[in-house]
Amino acid sequence: MKFAKTMAGILMGTSAMFSAATMAETHVVNASLTSFDPLVIKIQPGDTVKWDRMNGHLVNTKFTDSKGVTEYLPEGAEGFMSQMGENFETQPLTVEGVYLYKCDPHWGAGMGGAIIVGEPTNLQAIVDSKPKGALKRLVKKTQKAVE
Repeated sequence: MKFAKTMAGILMGTSAMFSAATMAETHVVNASLTSFDPLVIKIQPGDTVKWDRMNGHLVNTKFTDSKGVTEYLPEGAEGFMSQMGENFETQPLTVEGVYLYKCDPHWGAGMGGAIIVGEPTNLQAIVDSKPKGALKRLVKKTQKAVE
């Protein structure tokens, strides 16, 4: 009887561990000529994002302007950059907030996107940074997706 209870406990613990791992999802963003589809994606902490159809494209969380390089990410999150023309998948995104990214070769045409992980904890700080141009449009679309 004691053996059966021990085994039941082990199986339940293992089952809970595996079910938590399998609950994480991979969300797909497709690249087209000068846009990502979907433009804004909402995911849960622990999920990943994969970009497909990346021929001629890349994703990069670093934005460069006259003030220097900025990453619009939640505090404590790590940015990412893919290789040109290669499909790409993030590591699990565990820090809640907004992650903005762009396609460097097509940023002039406004090719960027946003990932909202859980709650958009840093969105107001991004808005308060007073973005301009394509970045401003991307932030407005992100705000609209949150409403």
